[in-house]
Amino acid sequence: MNRKNTLVALFALAASALAMVPAGNAAGYLDDLEFRTGETEIVNDGDKPTLSGAFLSAQVAAANNDEAAAVASYREAIKLDPKNGQLKQSLFVALTANGQIEEAVELLPQIPEEDANPAVNGVVSAADAMKRKSWNRVLQNIDKLEGSDLDNLLANLVGSWALVGSGKMDAALKRTSEIAGPEWTQVLRDYHVGLMLASAGKDAEAIPYLEKAVANRAVAAALTVTYMRAVEALARSQARTGEKDKALKTIKSGLELISDHQPLIALQNEISGDATIQPLIKTPQQGAAEIFFNVGSAISRQGSLPFAQSHLQLAHYLDGESVPILYALGNVFQGQEKFTRANTYYTEIPESSPFYRNAQLELALNYNQLKDVDEAEKLINGVIERNPDDFTAVTMLGGMYAQYDRFADAAKLYDRAIARIANPTKDDWNLFYRRGIAFERTKQWDKAEVDFKKALELSPDEPDVLNYLGYSWVDMGINLDEGLAMIRKAVELRPNAGFIIDSLGWAYYRLGKYEDAVVQLERALQLMPTDPVVNDHLGDAYWQVGRRLEATFQWKHALSDKPSDVDREKIEQKLQSGLTN
Repeated sequence: MNRKNTLVALFALAASALAMVPAGNAAGYLDDLEFRTGETEIVNDGDKPTLSGAFLSAQVAAANNDEAAAVASYREAIKLDPKNGQLKQSLFVALTANGQIEEAVELLPQIPEEDANPAVNGVVSAADAMKRKSWNRVLQNIDKLEGSDLDNLLANLVGSWALVGSGKMDAALKRTSEIAGPEWTQVLRDYHVGLMLASAGKDAEAIPYLEKAVANRAVAAALTVTYMRAVEALARSQARTGEKDKALKTIKSGLELISDHQPLIALQNEISGDATIQPLIKTPQQGAAEIFFNVGSAISRQGSLPFAQSHLQLAHYLDGESVPILYALGNVFQGQEKFTRANTYYTEIPESSPFYRNAQLELALNYNQLKDVDEAEKLINGVIERNPDDFTAVTMLGGMYAQYDRFADAAKLYDRAIARIANPTKDDWNLFYRRGIAFERTKQWDKAEVDFKKALELSPDEPDVLNYLGYSWVDMGINLDEGLAMIRKAVELRPNAGFIIDSLGWAYYRLGKYEDAVVQLERALQLMPTDPVVNDHLGDAYWQVGRRLEATFQWKHALSDKPSDVDREKIEQKLQSGLTN
Protein backbone atom coordinates (compact mmCIF):
# COMPACT_ATOMS: atom_id res chain seq x y z
CA MET A 1 0.00 0.00 0.00
CA ASN A 2 1.21 3.47 -0.89
CA ARG A 3 2.03 5.21 2.40
CA LYS A 4 0.60 8.45 1.02
CA ASN A 5 -2.82 6.82 1.30
CA THR A 6 -2.44 5.69 4.89
CA LEU A 7 -5.00 8.03 6.41
CA VAL A 8 -7.46 7.16 3.68
CA ALA A 9 -7.02 3.56 4.80
CA LEU A 10 -7.62 4.61 8.38
CA PHE A 11 -10.81 6.35 7.28
CA ALA A 12 -11.87 3.06 5.78
CA LEU A 13 -11.57 1.14 9.05
CA ALA A 14 -15.28 1.26 9.63
CA ALA A 15 -16.31 1.24 5.99
CA SER A 16 -14.70 -2.07 5.16
CA ALA A 17 -12.97 -4.62 7.29
CA LEU A 18 -11.14 -5.63 4.12
CA ALA A 19 -9.20 -2.38 3.90
CA MET A 20 -5.92 -4.20 4.32
CA VAL A 21 -6.77 -7.16 2.06
CA PRO A 22 -5.09 -7.09 -1.39
CA ALA A 23 -7.23 -5.69 -4.20
CA GLY A 24 -9.29 -8.14 -6.23
CA ASN A 25 -12.61 -9.91 -6.04
CA ALA A 26 -13.58 -12.19 -3.18
CA ALA A 27 -13.12 -15.35 -5.19
CA GLY A 28 -9.60 -14.32 -6.14
CA TYR A 29 -8.73 -13.63 -2.51
CA LEU A 30 -10.09 -17.02 -1.45
CA ASP A 31 -8.10 -18.72 -4.19
CA ASP A 32 -5.01 -16.96 -2.89
CA LEU A 33 -5.74 -18.15 0.65
CA GLU A 34 -5.97 -21.74 -0.50
CA PHE A 35 -2.80 -21.43 -2.57
CA ARG A 36 -0.74 -19.89 0.23
CA THR A 37 -1.87 -22.04 3.12
CA GLY A 38 -2.46 -25.30 1.35
CA GLU A 39 -4.57 -26.21 4.37
CA THR A 40 -8.16 -25.15 3.73
CA GLU A 41 -10.51 -26.51 1.10
CA ILE A 42 -12.94 -23.78 0.08
CA VAL A 43 -16.19 -25.70 -0.17
CA ASN A 44 -19.62 -25.62 1.44
CA ASP A 45 -20.33 -28.58 3.71
CA GLY A 46 -23.96 -28.44 4.73
CA ASP A 47 -24.34 -26.59 8.03
CA LYS A 48 -20.67 -27.02 8.93
CA PRO A 49 -18.81 -23.67 9.03
CA THR A 50 -16.44 -23.12 6.11
CA LEU A 51 -13.74 -20.57 5.52
CA SER A 52 -15.54 -19.25 2.46
CA GLY A 53 -18.79 -18.88 4.39
CA ALA A 54 -17.15 -17.11 7.32
CA PHE A 55 -15.12 -14.86 5.06
CA LEU A 56 -18.05 -13.88 2.86
CA SER A 57 -20.20 -13.26 5.94
CA ALA A 58 -17.49 -10.91 7.19
CA GLN A 59 -17.46 -9.17 3.80
CA VAL A 60 -21.22 -8.64 3.84
CA ALA A 61 -21.12 -7.42 7.45
CA ALA A 62 -18.30 -5.01 6.65
CA ALA A 63 -20.11 -3.69 3.58
CA ASN A 64 -23.17 -3.06 5.78
CA ASN A 65 -21.02 -1.36 8.44
CA ASP A 66 -21.99 -4.06 10.93
CA GLU A 67 -18.68 -4.27 12.73
CA ALA A 68 -19.89 -6.57 15.52
CA ALA A 69 -20.97 -9.18 12.97
CA ALA A 70 -17.73 -8.67 11.02
CA VAL A 71 -15.69 -9.32 14.17
CA ALA A 72 -17.60 -12.55 14.84
CA SER A 73 -17.20 -13.77 11.26
CA TYR A 74 -13.50 -12.99 11.06
CA ARG A 75 -12.95 -14.83 14.32
CA GLU A 76 -14.76 -17.84 12.86
CA ALA A 77 -12.62 -17.64 9.71
CA ILE A 78 -9.42 -17.50 11.78
CA LYS A 79 -10.47 -20.61 13.68
CA LEU A 80 -10.61 -22.38 10.32
CA ASP A 81 -7.34 -20.87 9.06
CA PRO A 82 -5.35 -19.90 12.17
CA LYS A 83 -2.14 -19.07 10.29
CA ASN A 84 -3.72 -16.55 7.93
CA GLY A 85 -2.24 -13.13 8.65
CA GLN A 86 -4.50 -11.24 6.28
CA LEU A 87 -7.59 -12.44 8.14
CA LYS A 88 -6.01 -11.30 11.40
CA GLN A 89 -5.25 -7.88 9.92
CA SER A 90 -8.87 -7.61 8.81
CA LEU A 91 -10.04 -8.64 12.28
CA PHE A 92 -7.79 -5.93 13.73
CA VAL A 93 -9.52 -3.38 11.51
CA ALA A 94 -13.00 -4.60 12.45
CA LEU A 95 -12.17 -4.57 16.16
CA THR A 96 -10.94 -0.99 15.93
CA ALA A 97 -14.06 0.15 14.08
CA ASN A 98 -16.18 -1.58 16.71
CA GLY A 99 -14.39 0.22 19.55
CA GLN A 100 -12.60 -2.89 20.85
CA ILE A 101 -9.22 -1.19 20.82
CA GLU A 102 -7.54 -3.24 23.55
CA GLU A 103 -8.44 -6.49 21.80
CA ALA A 104 -7.17 -5.09 18.52
CA VAL A 105 -3.83 -4.17 20.08
CA GLU A 106 -3.54 -7.61 21.69
CA LEU A 107 -3.94 -9.13 18.22
CA LEU A 108 -1.02 -7.17 16.69
CA PRO A 109 1.81 -9.58 17.66
CA GLN A 110 -0.04 -12.34 15.80
CA ILE A 111 -0.05 -10.44 12.48
CA PRO A 112 2.98 -11.33 10.31
CA GLU A 113 4.97 -8.37 9.04
CA GLU A 114 4.15 -9.13 5.41
CA ASP A 115 0.40 -8.92 6.15
CA ALA A 116 0.47 -5.90 8.45
CA ASN A 117 -0.18 -2.27 7.52
CA PRO A 118 2.46 -0.42 9.57
CA ALA A 119 0.91 3.01 9.23
CA VAL A 120 -2.67 2.14 10.15
CA ASN A 121 -1.62 -0.27 12.87
CA GLY A 122 0.80 2.35 14.11
CA VAL A 123 -1.95 4.93 14.62
CA VAL A 124 -3.97 2.52 16.76
CA SER A 125 -0.83 1.43 18.63
CA ALA A 126 0.03 5.07 19.25
CA ALA A 127 -3.42 5.67 20.74
CA ASP A 128 -2.96 2.66 23.00
CA ALA A 129 0.51 3.86 24.06
CA MET A 130 -0.91 7.33 24.77
CA LYS A 131 -3.56 5.82 27.02
CA ARG A 132 -0.84 3.94 28.92
CA LYS A 133 1.44 7.03 29.13
CA SER A 134 4.14 5.23 27.13
CA TRP A 135 5.30 8.49 25.56
CA ASN A 136 8.26 7.10 23.59
CA ARG A 137 6.12 4.31 22.15
CA VAL A 138 3.60 6.91 21.02
CA LEU A 139 6.29 8.65 18.99
CA GLN A 140 7.70 5.42 17.57
CA ASN A 141 4.28 4.40 16.28
CA ILE A 142 2.75 7.70 15.19
CA ASP A 143 5.80 8.61 13.12
CA LYS A 144 4.95 5.70 10.81
CA LEU A 145 2.12 7.88 9.50
CA GLU A 146 3.06 10.26 6.71
CA GLY A 147 1.85 11.49 3.36
CA SER A 148 -1.12 13.84 3.11
CA ASP A 149 -1.75 17.11 4.96
CA LEU A 150 -4.11 15.26 7.26
CA ASP A 151 -1.53 12.52 7.89
CA ASN A 152 1.04 15.16 8.74
CA LEU A 153 -1.36 17.03 11.03
CA LEU A 154 -2.47 13.93 12.93
CA ALA A 155 1.06 12.58 13.36
CA ASN A 156 2.52 15.87 14.55
CA LEU A 157 -0.29 16.74 16.96
CA VAL A 158 -0.49 13.29 18.55
CA GLY A 159 3.29 13.28 18.82
CA SER A 160 3.25 16.76 20.34
CA TRP A 161 0.78 15.70 23.00
CA ALA A 162 3.11 12.78 23.84
CA LEU A 163 5.94 15.27 24.30
CA VAL A 164 3.71 17.33 26.60
CA GLY A 165 3.10 14.16 28.57
CA SER A 166 6.84 13.60 28.98
CA GLY A 167 7.29 17.16 30.23
CA LYS A 168 8.88 18.51 27.02
CA MET A 169 6.65 21.46 26.23
CA ASP A 170 9.29 23.29 24.16
CA ALA A 171 9.84 20.18 22.01
CA ALA A 172 6.10 19.80 21.64
CA LEU A 173 5.69 23.37 20.39
CA LYS A 174 8.62 22.94 18.02
CA ARG A 175 7.01 19.81 16.60
CA THR A 176 3.76 21.67 15.91
CA SER A 177 5.71 24.24 13.90
CA GLU A 178 6.38 21.47 11.36
CA ILE A 179 2.67 21.32 10.47
CA ALA A 180 2.15 22.72 7.00
CA GLY A 181 -0.85 22.81 4.72
CA PRO A 182 -4.06 24.70 3.99
CA GLU A 183 -5.89 27.05 6.35
CA TRP A 184 -7.84 24.38 8.18
CA THR A 185 -4.63 22.63 9.23
CA GLN A 186 -3.32 25.90 10.62
CA VAL A 187 -6.53 26.47 12.59
CA LEU A 188 -6.24 23.02 14.15
CA ARG A 189 -2.55 23.58 14.88
CA ASP A 190 -3.20 26.92 16.62
CA TYR A 191 -6.12 25.43 18.53
CA HIS A 192 -4.05 22.53 19.85
CA VAL A 193 -1.05 24.70 20.72
CA GLY A 194 -3.45 26.81 22.78
CA LEU A 195 -4.84 23.67 24.43
CA MET A 196 -1.33 22.41 25.26
CA LEU A 197 -0.34 25.67 26.91
CA ALA A 198 -3.64 25.98 28.79
CA SER A 199 -3.37 22.40 30.07
CA ALA A 200 -0.01 23.40 31.62
CA GLY A 201 -1.57 26.43 33.32
CA LYS A 202 -0.09 28.87 30.79
CA ASP A 203 -3.36 30.50 29.84
CA ALA A 204 -1.84 33.90 29.06
CA GLU A 205 0.44 32.23 26.49
CA ALA A 206 -2.44 30.10 25.17
CA ILE A 207 -4.78 33.01 24.46
CA PRO A 208 -2.99 34.40 21.34
CA TYR A 209 -3.05 30.96 19.67
CA LEU A 210 -6.70 30.40 20.53
CA GLU A 211 -7.58 33.91 19.36
CA LYS A 212 -5.89 33.18 16.04
CA ALA A 213 -7.86 29.95 15.64
CA VAL A 214 -11.16 31.68 16.47
CA ALA A 215 -10.39 34.63 14.19
CA ASN A 216 -10.58 32.37 11.13
CA ARG A 217 -14.35 32.10 10.77
CA ALA A 218 -13.98 30.97 7.18
CA VAL A 219 -13.28 27.43 8.36
CA ALA A 220 -16.26 27.33 10.73
CA ALA A 221 -18.52 25.70 8.13
CA ALA A 222 -16.18 22.74 7.61
CA LEU A 223 -14.90 22.52 11.18
CA THR A 224 -17.99 23.69 13.05
CA VAL A 225 -17.60 21.39 16.05
CA THR A 226 -13.90 22.18 16.42
CA TYR A 227 -14.47 25.90 15.88
CA MET A 228 -17.04 26.04 18.69
CA ARG A 229 -14.66 24.06 20.90
CA ALA A 230 -11.96 26.65 20.16
CA VAL A 231 -14.35 29.45 21.18
CA GLU A 232 -15.02 27.61 24.43
CA ALA A 233 -11.30 27.02 25.06
CA LEU A 234 -10.52 30.71 24.47
CA ALA A 235 -13.30 31.86 26.82
CA ARG A 236 -12.04 29.47 29.50
CA SER A 237 -8.47 30.78 29.25
CA GLN A 238 -9.66 34.37 29.30
CA ALA A 239 -11.76 33.73 32.40
CA ARG A 240 -8.86 31.94 34.09
CA THR A 241 -6.63 34.99 33.58
CA GLY A 242 -9.25 37.26 35.12
CA GLU A 243 -10.56 38.67 31.82
CA LYS A 244 -14.18 37.87 32.59
CA ASP A 245 -15.67 40.53 30.29
CA LYS A 246 -13.57 39.35 27.36
CA ALA A 247 -14.59 35.76 28.05
CA LEU A 248 -18.29 36.67 27.98
CA LYS A 249 -17.75 38.65 24.77
CA THR A 250 -16.05 35.63 23.20
CA ILE A 251 -18.99 33.43 24.18
CA LYS A 252 -21.41 35.96 22.72
CA SER A 253 -19.57 35.85 19.39
CA GLY A 254 -19.85 32.06 19.37
CA LEU A 255 -23.57 32.17 20.15
CA GLU A 256 -24.04 34.47 17.18
CA LEU A 257 -23.11 31.46 15.03
CA ILE A 258 -25.11 28.84 16.96
CA SER A 259 -27.54 30.52 19.32
CA ASP A 260 -28.49 27.39 21.27
CA HIS A 261 -25.00 25.91 21.68
CA GLN A 262 -25.46 24.41 25.13
CA PRO A 263 -21.77 24.10 26.19
CA LEU A 264 -21.25 27.83 25.60
CA ILE A 265 -24.50 28.72 27.37
CA ALA A 266 -23.45 26.58 30.35
CA LEU A 267 -19.99 28.19 30.41
CA GLN A 268 -21.56 31.64 30.18
CA ASN A 269 -23.61 30.88 33.30
CA GLU A 270 -20.54 29.54 35.14
CA ILE A 271 -18.45 32.62 34.36
CA SER A 272 -21.30 34.98 35.25
CA GLY A 273 -21.72 33.10 38.52
CA ASP A 274 -18.02 33.37 39.40
CA ALA A 275 -17.51 29.60 39.32
CA THR A 276 -13.97 28.19 39.15
CA ILE A 277 -13.25 27.62 35.47
CA GLN A 278 -11.28 24.59 34.34
CA PRO A 279 -9.27 24.33 31.10
CA LEU A 280 -11.03 22.52 28.28
CA ILE A 281 -8.28 19.87 28.09
CA LYS A 282 -6.37 18.79 31.17
CA THR A 283 -4.24 15.77 30.17
CA PRO A 284 -2.21 14.60 27.16
CA GLN A 285 -4.62 11.67 26.75
CA GLN A 286 -7.52 14.12 26.48
CA GLY A 287 -5.47 16.21 24.05
CA ALA A 288 -4.83 13.23 21.75
CA ALA A 289 -8.50 12.25 22.05
CA GLU A 290 -9.38 15.79 21.01
CA ILE A 291 -7.48 15.56 17.72
CA PHE A 292 -9.17 12.25 16.83
CA PHE A 293 -12.48 13.86 17.85
CA ASN A 294 -11.77 16.92 15.70
CA VAL A 295 -10.96 14.82 12.65
CA GLY A 296 -13.88 12.44 13.19
CA SER A 297 -16.36 15.29 13.65
CA ALA A 298 -15.18 17.03 10.48
CA ILE A 299 -15.47 13.82 8.46
CA SER A 300 -18.92 13.19 9.94
CA ARG A 301 -20.15 16.59 8.76
CA GLN A 302 -19.06 15.66 5.24
CA GLY A 303 -21.32 12.61 5.40
CA SER A 304 -18.63 9.94 5.67
CA LEU A 305 -20.05 8.41 8.83
CA PRO A 306 -18.29 5.02 8.75
CA PHE A 307 -14.95 6.77 8.23
CA ALA A 308 -15.65 9.17 11.09
CA GLN A 309 -16.59 6.29 13.35
CA SER A 310 -13.07 4.86 13.66
CA HIS A 311 -11.54 8.19 14.66
CA LEU A 312 -14.26 8.71 17.24
CA GLN A 313 -13.70 5.20 18.61
CA LEU A 314 -10.02 6.03 19.14
CA ALA A 315 -11.04 9.31 20.79
CA HIS A 316 -13.44 7.44 23.08
CA TYR A 317 -10.74 4.92 23.97
CA LEU A 318 -8.45 7.75 25.07
CA ASP A 319 -11.12 9.73 26.92
CA GLY A 320 -14.03 7.48 27.80
CA GLU A 321 -15.73 10.13 29.96
CA SER A 322 -15.80 12.87 27.32
CA VAL A 323 -19.44 13.78 26.78
CA PRO A 324 -18.86 15.50 23.41
CA ILE A 325 -17.24 12.29 22.11
CA LEU A 326 -20.09 10.14 23.46
CA TYR A 327 -22.59 12.44 21.79
CA ALA A 328 -20.66 12.40 18.50
CA LEU A 329 -20.53 8.59 18.51
CA GLY A 330 -24.27 8.50 19.13
CA ASN A 331 -24.77 10.82 16.16
CA VAL A 332 -22.57 8.67 13.91
CA PHE A 333 -24.39 5.43 14.72
CA GLN A 334 -27.75 7.17 14.51
CA GLY A 335 -26.82 8.53 11.09
CA GLN A 336 -26.15 4.95 9.97
CA GLU A 337 -29.58 3.90 11.32
CA LYS A 338 -28.00 1.83 14.09
CA PHE A 339 -30.48 3.21 16.59
CA THR A 340 -29.95 0.73 19.41
CA ARG A 341 -26.17 1.15 19.23
CA ALA A 342 -26.53 4.93 19.17
CA ASN A 343 -28.64 4.81 22.30
CA THR A 344 -25.88 3.05 24.25
CA TYR A 345 -23.82 6.24 23.92
CA TYR A 346 -26.65 8.72 24.51
CA THR A 347 -27.67 6.97 27.74
CA GLU A 348 -24.15 7.44 29.14
CA ILE A 349 -24.52 11.22 29.06
CA PRO A 350 -25.22 12.46 32.62
CA GLU A 351 -28.05 14.81 33.52
CA SER A 352 -25.51 17.40 34.67
CA SER A 353 -24.07 17.73 31.14
CA PRO A 354 -25.04 20.54 28.72
CA PHE A 355 -25.52 17.75 26.16
CA TYR A 356 -28.14 15.95 28.26
CA ARG A 357 -31.21 17.65 26.83
CA ASN A 358 -30.17 17.02 23.22
CA ALA A 359 -29.20 13.43 24.05
CA GLN A 360 -32.66 12.82 25.53
CA LEU A 361 -34.31 14.11 22.36
CA GLU A 362 -32.05 11.97 20.17
CA LEU A 363 -32.90 8.96 22.34
CA ALA A 364 -36.58 9.72 21.80
CA LEU A 365 -36.13 9.92 18.03
CA ASN A 366 -34.37 6.56 18.06
CA TYR A 367 -36.98 4.87 20.22
CA ASN A 368 -39.63 6.16 17.84
CA GLN A 369 -37.68 4.63 14.94
CA LEU A 370 -37.58 1.37 16.92
CA LYS A 371 -41.39 1.59 17.36
CA ASP A 372 -41.13 2.04 21.12
CA VAL A 373 -43.46 5.04 21.03
CA ASP A 374 -44.27 5.00 24.75
CA GLU A 375 -40.59 5.37 25.69
CA ALA A 376 -40.09 8.09 23.07
CA GLU A 377 -43.09 10.03 24.43
CA LYS A 378 -41.86 9.60 28.01
CA LEU A 379 -38.43 10.99 27.15
CA ILE A 380 -39.74 14.07 25.33
CA ASN A 381 -42.24 14.77 28.10
CA GLY A 382 -39.34 14.60 30.54
CA VAL A 383 -37.54 17.33 28.59
CA ILE A 384 -40.68 19.47 28.53
CA GLU A 385 -41.27 19.00 32.27
CA ARG A 386 -37.76 20.29 32.97
CA ASN A 387 -38.37 23.28 30.70
CA PRO A 388 -41.98 23.95 29.62
CA ASP A 389 -40.71 26.70 27.31
CA ASP A 390 -38.62 24.27 25.26
CA PHE A 391 -40.74 24.67 22.16
CA THR A 392 -38.39 22.56 20.05
CA ALA A 393 -39.24 19.61 22.28
CA VAL A 394 -42.92 20.57 22.13
CA THR A 395 -42.96 20.56 18.32
CA MET A 396 -41.02 17.29 18.27
CA LEU A 397 -43.64 15.62 20.45
CA GLY A 398 -46.41 17.23 18.42
CA GLY A 399 -44.83 15.88 15.24
CA MET A 400 -44.75 12.40 16.76
CA TYR A 401 -48.43 12.68 17.70
CA ALA A 402 -49.19 13.70 14.11
CA GLN A 403 -47.22 10.72 12.80
CA TYR A 404 -49.65 8.42 14.61
CA ASP A 405 -52.77 10.54 13.85
CA ARG A 406 -53.05 11.64 17.48
CA PHE A 407 -54.10 15.14 16.48
CA ALA A 408 -56.33 15.69 19.52
CA ASP A 409 -53.29 15.08 21.75
CA ALA A 410 -51.25 17.42 19.56
CA ALA A 411 -53.84 20.17 19.87
CA LYS A 412 -53.82 19.92 23.68
CA LEU A 413 -50.01 19.98 23.70
CA TYR A 414 -49.91 23.16 21.58
CA ASP A 415 -52.66 24.71 23.70
CA ARG A 416 -50.42 24.42 26.77
CA ALA A 417 -47.39 25.79 24.93
CA ILE A 418 -49.19 28.77 23.41
CA ALA A 419 -50.79 29.60 26.76
CA ARG A 420 -47.28 30.26 28.09
CA ILE A 421 -46.61 32.96 25.47
CA ALA A 422 -47.72 36.36 26.72
CA ASN A 423 -46.80 38.27 23.56
CA PRO A 424 -46.29 36.06 20.49
CA THR A 425 -43.45 37.06 18.18
CA LYS A 426 -42.34 36.03 14.72
CA ASP A 427 -40.46 33.08 16.21
CA ASP A 428 -43.75 31.61 17.48
CA TRP A 429 -45.52 31.27 14.12
CA ASN A 430 -44.73 27.53 13.93
CA LEU A 431 -46.69 26.73 17.10
CA PHE A 432 -49.84 28.37 15.72
CA TYR A 433 -49.32 26.67 12.35
CA ARG A 434 -48.97 23.23 13.92
CA ARG A 435 -51.96 23.74 16.20
CA GLY A 436 -53.91 24.85 13.15
CA ILE A 437 -53.08 21.54 11.44
CA ALA A 438 -54.17 19.63 14.56
CA PHE A 439 -57.49 21.54 14.63
CA GLU A 440 -58.06 21.00 10.91
CA ARG A 441 -57.41 17.28 11.20
CA THR A 442 -59.84 17.02 14.13
CA LYS A 443 -62.51 18.83 12.04
CA GLN A 444 -62.35 22.12 13.93
CA TRP A 445 -61.91 24.33 10.90
CA ASP A 446 -63.00 27.59 12.54
CA LYS A 447 -60.21 27.25 15.10
CA ALA A 448 -57.72 26.05 12.49
CA GLU A 449 -58.35 29.03 10.21
CA VAL A 450 -57.76 31.45 13.09
CA ASP A 451 -54.42 29.80 13.86
CA PHE A 452 -53.27 29.79 10.25
CA LYS A 453 -54.08 33.48 9.94
CA LYS A 454 -52.26 34.19 13.22
CA ALA A 455 -49.18 32.33 11.94
CA LEU A 456 -49.20 34.49 8.80
CA GLU A 457 -49.70 37.64 10.88
CA LEU A 458 -46.55 36.76 12.82
CA SER A 459 -44.55 35.67 9.74
CA PRO A 460 -46.25 36.59 6.44
CA ASP A 461 -43.87 34.77 4.08
CA GLU A 462 -44.03 31.22 5.40
CA PRO A 463 -44.67 29.04 2.33
CA ASP A 464 -45.97 26.08 4.36
CA VAL A 465 -48.67 28.20 6.00
CA LEU A 466 -49.58 29.97 2.76
CA ASN A 467 -49.90 26.62 1.04
CA TYR A 468 -51.89 24.93 3.80
CA LEU A 469 -54.42 27.74 4.21
CA GLY A 470 -54.66 28.42 0.49
CA TYR A 471 -55.09 24.74 -0.36
CA SER A 472 -57.70 24.27 2.36
CA TRP A 473 -59.77 27.18 1.07
CA VAL A 474 -59.56 25.98 -2.53
CA ASP A 475 -60.36 22.39 -1.59
CA MET A 476 -63.45 23.57 0.34
CA GLY A 477 -64.49 25.81 -2.57
CA ILE A 478 -64.22 29.05 -0.56
CA ASN A 479 -62.05 32.16 -0.95
CA LEU A 480 -60.82 30.71 -4.25
CA ASP A 481 -59.07 33.78 -5.61
CA GLU A 482 -57.37 34.57 -2.29
CA GLY A 483 -56.43 30.93 -1.83
CA LEU A 484 -54.96 30.76 -5.35
CA ALA A 485 -52.92 33.92 -4.69
CA MET A 486 -51.56 32.40 -1.48
CA ILE A 487 -50.51 29.20 -3.23
CA ARG A 488 -48.86 31.14 -6.08
CA LYS A 489 -46.87 33.10 -3.50
CA ALA A 490 -45.87 29.85 -1.78
CA VAL A 491 -44.62 28.48 -5.12
CA GLU A 492 -42.57 31.65 -5.69
CA LEU A 493 -41.01 31.26 -2.27
CA ARG A 494 -40.32 27.54 -2.72
CA PRO A 495 -40.30 26.79 -6.47
CA ASN A 496 -39.05 23.20 -6.17
CA ALA A 497 -41.52 21.97 -3.53
CA GLY A 498 -43.62 19.34 -5.29
CA PHE A 499 -46.42 19.32 -2.73
CA ILE A 500 -46.89 23.10 -3.06
CA ILE A 501 -46.93 22.90 -6.86
CA ASP A 502 -49.54 20.13 -6.48
CA SER A 503 -51.63 22.58 -4.46
CA LEU A 504 -51.37 25.12 -7.28
CA GLY A 505 -52.43 22.52 -9.83
CA TRP A 506 -55.36 21.47 -7.66
CA ALA A 507 -56.41 25.08 -7.20
CA TYR A 508 -56.57 25.47 -10.99
CA TYR A 509 -58.56 22.25 -11.14
CA ARG A 510 -61.10 23.48 -8.60
CA LEU A 511 -61.43 26.69 -10.61
CA GLY A 512 -62.16 24.68 -13.75
CA LYS A 513 -58.85 25.62 -15.42
CA TYR A 514 -58.04 22.02 -16.32
CA GLU A 515 -55.30 22.65 -18.89
CA ASP A 516 -53.43 24.85 -16.40
CA ALA A 517 -53.98 22.17 -13.78
CA VAL A 518 -52.36 19.53 -16.00
CA VAL A 519 -49.26 21.69 -16.51
CA GLN A 520 -48.73 22.26 -12.81
CA LEU A 521 -49.60 18.70 -11.74
CA GLU A 522 -47.16 17.26 -14.28
CA ARG A 523 -44.49 19.54 -12.76
CA ALA A 524 -45.40 18.27 -9.30
CA LEU A 525 -45.21 14.65 -10.50
CA GLN A 526 -41.65 15.18 -11.75
CA LEU A 527 -40.69 16.25 -8.24
CA MET A 528 -42.80 13.65 -6.39
CA PRO A 529 -43.27 10.70 -8.77
CA THR A 530 -44.44 8.23 -6.11
CA ASP A 531 -46.82 10.47 -4.18
CA PRO A 532 -50.34 9.00 -4.31
CA VAL A 533 -52.10 12.37 -3.95
CA VAL A 534 -50.21 13.94 -6.86
CA ASN A 535 -50.87 10.91 -9.09
CA ASP A 536 -54.55 10.96 -8.13
CA HIS A 537 -54.88 14.67 -8.83
CA LEU A 538 -53.16 14.38 -12.19
CA GLY A 539 -55.46 11.49 -13.10
CA ASP A 540 -58.47 13.71 -12.39
CA ALA A 541 -57.03 16.53 -14.50
CA TYR A 542 -56.27 14.18 -17.40
CA TRP A 543 -59.84 12.90 -17.29
CA GLN A 544 -61.26 16.41 -17.49
CA VAL A 545 -59.19 17.27 -20.60
CA GLY A 546 -60.20 14.05 -22.35
CA ARG A 547 -57.01 12.04 -21.76
CA ARG A 548 -58.94 9.11 -20.30
CA LEU A 549 -56.34 6.35 -20.81
CA GLU A 550 -53.65 8.45 -19.11
CA ALA A 551 -56.08 9.24 -16.30
CA THR A 552 -56.61 5.54 -15.66
CA PHE A 553 -52.84 4.97 -15.64
CA GLN A 554 -52.32 7.73 -13.02
CA TRP A 555 -55.07 6.39 -10.78
CA LYS A 556 -53.56 2.91 -10.93
CA HIS A 557 -50.19 4.45 -10.11
CA ALA A 558 -51.77 6.25 -7.14
CA LEU A 559 -53.15 2.94 -5.84
CA SER A 560 -49.70 1.31 -6.03
CA ASP A 561 -48.22 4.17 -3.99
CA LYS A 562 -50.21 3.25 -0.85
CA PRO A 563 -52.80 6.03 -0.46
CA SER A 564 -54.87 6.45 2.69
CA ASP A 565 -57.85 4.10 3.13
CA VAL A 566 -60.29 6.91 2.33
CA ASP A 567 -58.42 7.90 -0.84
CA ARG A 568 -58.04 4.27 -1.88
CA GLU A 569 -61.80 3.80 -1.86
CA LYS A 570 -62.31 6.93 -3.98
CA ILE A 571 -59.61 5.93 -6.49
CA GLU A 572 -61.02 2.41 -6.87
CA GLN A 573 -64.44 3.92 -7.58
CA LYS A 574 -62.93 6.18 -10.27
CA LEU A 575 -61.23 3.21 -11.89
CA GLN A 576 -64.60 1.49 -12.14
CA SER A 577 -66.74 4.42 -13.26
CA GLY A 578 -64.45 7.34 -14.11
CA LEU A 579 -65.30 10.82 -12.85
CA THR A 580 -69.03 11.14 -12.56
CA ASN A 581 -69.20 14.83 -11.73
